[in-house]
Amino acid sequence: MKKIFFALMIVGATYVSAQSLEKAPGDSIPWELRKQSFIYNTAKMFNDPVVARTALYNLLAENPGNVALYDSLAIIYLQYNQNASAALVAQQALKINPQDQFAMEVAATGLDNLGAKDKALNHYEKLYLANGDINTLYKVSFLQFELGRYAESNTSLDIIIGNPKADERTVRFPTTDGRGQDIKLKIAAHRVKAMILEDKGDTEGAKAKYLEVLEMQPGFQLVQQQLRELTKPKTEGGE
Repeated sequence: MKKIFFALMIVGATYVSAQSLEKAPGDSIPWELRKQSFIYNTAKMFNDPVVARTALYNLLAENPGNVALYDSLAIIYLQYNQNASAALVAQQALKINPQDQFAMEVAATGLDNLGAKDKALNHYEKLYLANGDINTLYKVSFLQFELGRYAESNTSLDIIIGNPKADERTVRFPTTDGRGQDIKLKIAAHRVKAMILEDKGDTEGAKAKYLEVLEMQPGFQLVQQQLRELTKPKTEGGE
């Protein structure tokens, strides 16, 4: 998932300083909210997710309908690979605000990481309908492929390939040196098309498509590896 940036907006400011803990004249912000907001921001500053999470729960106790608090809690869980909690919190946020795109993405990511790909796809599809972003559609297309919904995946991939922005956006892929490799979204979409052909048993079609991808992006390591695996001679007995 691309990196998500989120600023918690509570008590009328994104950060509460120590000096502001003293209630100003005419200030209607309750003391407990001010205190927990300060604890949350300070814990985030010092990279203490446990304390930050506890502060958010305390804030939720006072503001159970505040979607921003659920979003903040969900991203803390996601950042520390607590995918089940991230997905559950994000889905609670969506019950309060079904149009919360941030929660849609967190729920989709958490569910995907848990292997619940059909449910993750549902959230990504809703997110794409809301934001129209082709990076989101790429995630939709890949999940459709993984679920064996090849026709739907190819349709999604065609939309991506036909979008001029697909030549500007990139997807990061792993490399042998661990640095990663940024590949144009359009080329990444063509790679998925090759994977669909391979998954369907069309070895020659997949080989031709992988070679086409390598013509567009020489040195695409992951595709080079996939092509080697595809063309590797089978040992006797198919092992």
